[in-house]
Amino acid sequence: MNAPHLLALATIGLLSTNFSCKQTDETPCPEGPVTLLPLTNWNYSPYCFATPVVGAQAQTYVINSVADLQALNHCTTAPTIDFSHYTLLAGKTKTAACSSVDSQQVIQTCANGYSTGFTYRVKLAAGACQASTEVMYCVLVPKIPAGTAVVFDVQLP
Repeated sequence: MNAPHLLALATIGLLSTNFSCKQTDETPCPEGPVTLLPLTNWNYSPYCFATPVVGAQAQTYVINSVADLQALNHCTTAPTIDFSHYTLLAGKTKTAACSSVDSQQVIQTCANGYSTGFTYRVKLAAGACQASTEVMYCVLVPKIPAGTAVVFDVQLP
């Protein structure tokens, strides 16, 4: 090859590397609220899920498989969830009055472009009765990798 051919090849090589559309495999961490997905066809009850709440303690669960859900749900009905794409966050808390879920939100926190964890915020509203009850809350979210920190922040009425 002569010098002009080599120069042309070198120029083409430099231009193609400078103007290439290389995409990275990783998506930056989207900090903030997570999209909540509807959990349909499941009339869940706190009395069918896991064990009774002792004292003022709460029970919280990050469910990433059908086996995990079956181990906790003692009733005959259960939702159909594709756990390869979704995670079920659930919990129950004993309250002093007939409480219900007023609002819920899941927030993702990030550092240096990577997820550092999630916070599941649940606000409970007081009911009209004075009976002590267990209130259950759950939400379906895009898949949370195993081992990722999930904090449950339950605000009592």
